Amino acid sequence: MAEPTDNPPPERRASPPEANDPRLAIPEILRDKPAKPKQDPESKSVGGFGDTAKAWGMGLDMVFTTIGGFILGWGFDYWRGTGPWGAIIGLALGFVLAMVRLVRYSIKADAKEQAERQRRHQFERSESDGENPPV
Repeated sequence: MAEPTDNPPPERRASPPEANDPRLAIPEILRDKPAKPKQDPESKSVGGFGDTAKAWGMGLDMVFTTIGGFILGWGFDYWRGTGPWGAIIGLALGFVLAMVRLVRYSIKADAKEQAERQRRHQFERSESDGENPPV
């Protein structure tokens, strides 16, 4: 008795479908080009990576400012022979300076966003009144 095989005998194998087989037709939904997504009017970022780049910049600014404070403190220790205190104080001052820079940048970005929001609100109001919008 022959062992059963997974392959059917050659006469039973399915032939490839013909070119005009309806199962091979591309559905209508796939024939149309996809519409471009509408951009949210509140969104300011055109490229999509602008906000991400700013966040990376702020994070790296914080890291390198802290490291810079540590290196200056370590250099002071090396110069004066004061032990680890210069490095510790330099690290703390570097961190404080990094936080000050972060807060200043946040305040500046918030003021810029507020001004943009106010400008957009004035533009919408003047457009609804029928006046020429301010430039």
